[in-house]
Amino acid sequence: MSAIGGLIVFACCVLLLERLLRIFEVVTTSTKPASDASNMIVSLLPYYLGIAVPMALMLGTIITVDRFSRSSELTAALGAGVSLTHMTKPFLVVAAILAVGSILIEGWLQPLGRYRYRTVENSVKQTSFTAALREGTFTTVGSRTYFGGTAKPNAGIGPIFIYDAILDTEGVETGFRLTTANEGELIIREKSGAPVLQLGAGQGYQVTDNSRLSDNGSFDGISIAGVSNPTPFRIRGNDERELTSTELFENRRGDQRTEIDRNTNNATLHRRIARTMLLFLIPFIAVPFGLNYGRNPSSAGIFVGVVFVVSFEKALEFAQSLGASGKLPPWVGIWGLMTFLTIFAAFVFWKSAFKMGQPPLTSFAQWVSHAQGQVRTFIQKTRRRLRGETEVPRA
Repeated sequence: MSAIGGLIVFACCVLLLERLLRIFEVVTTSTKPASDASNMIVSLLPYYLGIAVPMALMLGTIITVDRFSRSSELTAALGAGVSLTHMTKPFLVVAAILAVGSILIEGWLQPLGRYRYRTVENSVKQTSFTAALREGTFTTVGSRTYFGGTAKPNAGIGPIFIYDAILDTEGVETGFRLTTANEGELIIREKSGAPVLQLGAGQGYQVTDNSRLSDNGSFDGISIAGVSNPTPFRIRGNDERELTSTELFENRRGDQRTEIDRNTNNATLHRRIARTMLLFLIPFIAVPFGLNYGRNPSSAGIFVGVVFVVSFEKALEFAQSLGASGKLPPWVGIWGLMTFLTIFAAFVFWKSAFKMGQPPLTSFAQWVSHAQGQVRTFIQKTRRRLRGETEVPRA
């Protein structure tokens, strides 16, 4: 169990590395990047746990069985009358514990974490222009677009360009204001901690919706608050991935949340259930993959196990997309794959536990080697025939 827990932590760390780069890009415009980045990482942990748990169970089982095989403990246990079925029971207990955790992670923590991640991201993108002005690029904060040059000495900013959209009560743009200045200074208020941009002498223009210049004036100095009134993020539930499993089940007829398509809702629900059921099948596949008999043990089981889990996850994702688009009933593709996997797991485990012979991966490697030899012989014969050569009969 400790080995599987360690693998889960390791897998989460590896999976988070790629997302960290995108998180750092988002929080560069935040006044509190460390806090916002931490919140976003914590919000993403349930998502990556859902990927890491089946991977860790597969690898942990294969590594454990492989270690028993290499040390001859497995051979001694089988010789003493302990069946492979009996040795698989502890892994099924671990799978049951992980399945309970998976129900909580997939059904509740992931949807809530996804919504929290998007809320923090939305807040960061429209809260502050502090770092954005230092970059010297056009950046939109709320209804304003800023540009500040960075060539001024003593950390000064300039030239400065500000485009401020004028919105009516319904959020429709009815005009815009332009503000330009040669230089400015960015300060932080002591009490509130809010950034304020103090502009030097400059010009201000206002253009109405009929493209007429209604205001044109100069100023010697002006202060612009860097924290606009942020637009509240939408309520949770516009995306089916933000709904808990209970909410998906209640909306299975499509009458609770009309903004979400019924097929999309049901396909997501079926996939979550299938991912939990997958954990109970993994031990029956991982135990045969970890078997090693003979003097030359192979470590191919670890590689095959990783590829197997990743491939099946992608297959479930593809089946979900077919169900969500209406090309198949939401349950057909997902449970068709689960039925195939159940038959495969039963066949592989039955052949390993109740039939004498080589482990599945060893037999598969021998079959591949034999097939390669047959293909190589066929190619050689075809080349001889094309060259007009005659085969020399064997004595």
